[in-house]
Amino acid sequence: MRRTSCASPFFMLITKIEQQKKNKTRFSIFVDDKYAFSVSGDVYVRFVLHQGQEITETERTQIENAEAESSVRRIALRYRSYRPRSKKEILEYLQKKGYDDSHIHQAIVFLDEMKLLNDDEFARMFCRDRLRLKPVGKASMKHLLFKKGIDKQTVENILPEFYTEESENNLAMKEAERKYKRVKSLPIITQKKRIFEHLVRRGYDTSLSRKVTTQLVNQ
Repeated sequence: MRRTSCASPFFMLITKIEQQKKNKTRFSIFVDDKYAFSVSGDVYVRFVLHQGQEITETERTQIENAEAESSVRRIALRYRSYRPRSKKEILEYLQKKGYDDSHIHQAIVFLDEMKLLNDDEFARMFCRDRLRLKPVGKASMKHLLFKKGIDKQTVENILPEFYTEESENNLAMKEAERKYKRVKSLPIITQKKRIFEHLVRRGYDTSLSRKVTTQLVNQ
């Protein structure tokens, strides 16, 4: 004979479990013949949920908390799947979503344990893509990496892989040439001023910016 929740005021009875039609990896849990909550497949298996199971309010809270952790972990995993992310990016993304700090921490630990968070890998990808799409000087690149949450030691280790004295000089010259096309109708002194200031804003140090400007506008 099926027991009901009336048998004990301290227990709730799972009266039905349904696999969701639109998402086969999720299950709807009915308590005392009423829909109560839904869980993912991993939480369903973890708590060995089944029809006729009696659970306490504490156990229900544990299940729902585990489901919340699982949900944040899945969202973090999906966000990471598009491209490498820094830990700071993951943290800020989940915080903007309004998730509980403890669940965010567990999601980051999970990604870390799965070797899916690697700030060295992220920094290399970021430098490579930025230099291909919108080049900047080493100083700007360092600042951008810091903003992404990459620590100082990692930045110092990675930047030499992408910047040498020669390569940065070439980048600065190409940037100066692009700027020159837009200012070449102006007086020489204005050309130099505009090109120099543009290079400094793009993250090239003042001595390199001055040298390249002088080489390009040599009058």
